[in-house]
Amino acid sequence: MTKIVFFDIDGTLVTKRNTIPESAKKAIDQLKKNDVIPVIATGRAPILIEEIRQELGIESYIAMNGQLVMHEGEVIFHNPIQKETVDRLTEKAVERKNGIILCGAKDIFSNSIVSLAKRSSVWTVLKGLGKIIPGHLQLSLFKRLIRKPPNREEYEGKPIYQVILETSMDEEKHYSKEFPELHFARSNHYTVDIISEGISKAVGIQKFLEKLNLDQKDTYAFGDSPNDKEMLDYVNTGVAMGNGWDEIKKAADYVTAPVDQDGIAKGLKHFGLI
Repeated sequence: MTKIVFFDIDGTLVTKRNTIPESAKKAIDQLKKNDVIPVIATGRAPILIEEIRQELGIESYIAMNGQLVMHEGEVIFHNPIQKETVDRLTEKAVERKNGIILCGAKDIFSNSIVSLAKRSSVWTVLKGLGKIIPGHLQLSLFKRLIRKPPNREEYEGKPIYQVILETSMDEEKHYSKEFPELHFARSNHYTVDIISEGISKAVGIQKFLEKLNLDQKDTYAFGDSPNDKEMLDYVNTGVAMGNGWDEIKKAADYVTAPVDQDGIAKGLKHFGLI
């Protein structure tokens, strides 16, 4: 009987300062020693998973809220958004002056400043600054960087799996009405992840279990925000972080401690997984 645990990243494996608690690292290592499979399930694009994945030694992941599923280097499932829809959404974001980022399987497409940063050591520096710069200043910098639209020449002809839109929760409602073919998955108060309708982390988990022929009753998941709800509902045991949104805590089977208070380790220990 193989057990499997799916972990969100931001607010779950990683703190607000973009660090993984030592207790979580040790817990993941012990999980693997106990022959329990750890899988990342995140809204992040693959390029923003690599450092964390390597640090934790996790080989498989569900990226971009279920749009791309990888098992030990093999693509299990991928579902790019239709080009016409991406173009319309980009045009609407420019019209409304909302920042926008397009996520591909191996790259992120934004304006020239962000594109330059992520292709050089500047990107590493920015991520490092995220550990010491207060959240509200990070947000201000982020908004200025993404306000201009991506350069069409950079992403033309390449599959786009997810769009990140800088917009309020109220304004998001207008977008969702205009784009019924899309699903809006929010992980914070400032931006929303946009993917294909009918896709979620839960769908990614389903594809993963089908590939490995694993039973749903042996599944666990840890999450903290609205884009984790489908995942927590789908697995046999859903665990919400103590720092999570209230609606996620209500949907979970169990609420563990906050991420920076050994929440991962305590949750895994509670269920006898480590």
